[in-house]
Amino acid sequence: MVAPNPSLSLQVKITIAPSDAERFLEALKPAYDAVVAEPENVYFEVFRDPENGGVFKFVEHWNASMEWLVNVQLKKEYYKPYLAVTEPMFLKPREVEVWERMPGNEWVAGSKLRTS
Repeated sequence: MVAPNPSLSLQVKITIAPSDAERFLEALKPAYDAVVAEPENVYFEVFRDPENGGVFKFVEHWNASMEWLVNVQLKKEYYKPYLAVTEPMFLKPREVEVWERMPGNEWVAGSKLRTS
């Protein structure tokens, strides 16, 4: 069953050399700020592996469909400078998972995630 209003969790794992971590975060910050300003973005948090300082995980929640995410959001211009700087740092391909939210409010907590 699909939620009446599309809602997705996008989880991205990126692996770089720990020595590139600060430069990576500097390049990420403008794109991060632009993403969290998008009205469809509910949540975006960046995590770092405590045992390997070069492994990051982004957890993003979107009130949007996969089609919109791919055809609209991921084509935004503000990703280009971030990708130009960071993709050469990648030690392996980025890992992406997309999850659909369960329908209704039974399995969600947090006021921004609830639907009417």
